[in-house]
Amino acid sequence: MEYLLHVLTEKCTGCMDCVEACPIEDGIRVIPLPTLPERWDIVVCRHCNPAPCVEVCEFGALSVSANGAVILNQSLCTSCKACTAVCPFGAVFLRPDGTMAKCDLCSGSPRCVAACEEGALVYERVERKRVLIRGKPSMVELLEFKGLR
Repeated sequence: MEYLLHVLTEKCTGCMDCVEACPIEDGIRVIPLPTLPERWDIVVCRHCNPAPCVEVCEFGALSVSANGAVILNQSLCTSCKACTAVCPFGAVFLRPDGTMAKCDLCSGSPRCVAACEEGALVYERVERKRVLIRGKPSMVELLEFKGLR
């Protein structure tokens, strides 16, 4: 059994409660949609399975925990940004100080989900994440699309 973090952008009001609740600086971002006034997008790691960021990391800085969370080990990360290039959700961020940041699911109890009163973030058990993200491009397709392969 795995867990999945769903993002329901149509429910997001841009209140930033999720951003304020996140213990990781830049673990989640809420950005306005440029073509839709008063609409917001929540950019956060969905903890894919398989995770392209884990597959592309040559330094072993990204791994999958027992609960399915993709975890970033800052001590192994070189900030090469390969993970950023292949993330289908754009949810691995380069901070202004040059370090990388991403959601770690708060050890299985995401604070952003608890903080969102609108229900724009849902964290639930699923049978298999792979089935739910079947339509997403493979890591090879992403690398080719971004000119990295």
